[in-house]
Amino acid sequence: MLVARDAQSFHRMQSTFDNPVIFTPDMVLYMKPVNWNFNRNGALFVLRHDSEKVVKKSTIDNTIDNIKDILGNERPIKRVDTVLDEPQKITPITREALFDSELELFSHQEIIITDRWHAMVFSVLTGTPCLLFGNSYGKGKHAYLDWLEHINWVSYTDKEDNERIKQQINAVMEVKTHAYDLIPDFK
Repeated sequence: MLVARDAQSFHRMQSTFDNPVIFTPDMVLYMKPVNWNFNRNGALFVLRHDSEKVVKKSTIDNTIDNIKDILGNERPIKRVDTVLDEPQKITPITREALFDSELELFSHQEIIITDRWHAMVFSVLTGTPCLLFGNSYGKGKHAYLDWLEHINWVSYTDKEDNERIKQQINAVMEVKTHAYDLIPDFK
């Protein structure tokens, strides 16, 4: 049995393998949202440093600078990746603490700017506004369109148009979070 988290992978698996394939959201989306009621302050950039990024290395710094200008100088800006440098090995003992630490980091932010699927998922789970950029193979885009497009504090773009990015950032930062239920999608 193969499990596909987005329609693109589902169709690719069906045409490539002679196995049953099921279509379901990422399992982490089975979790209930977390709300620590933190005061939100700042923007967190969670961007790839590998070949899967869509925003080219030559323009990434320019794009980040443009988004920083959109957000204004009064907000603290932090840049991280969802790939942890430390610890070298995640154990059953450390896994939950590391996961909670990441959720807490996201919960403190006013907005997440990312091209990482799991950063978007953490934004959904924490009710943190998020602008998702595409990556080279479309996982984030397709999973967003399949399961999360109705989440009003998350938006997707594969454009580098500053005016459109500004509109999307303002829109997700102005909306209130709402209840959502993906549990039926797991059935």
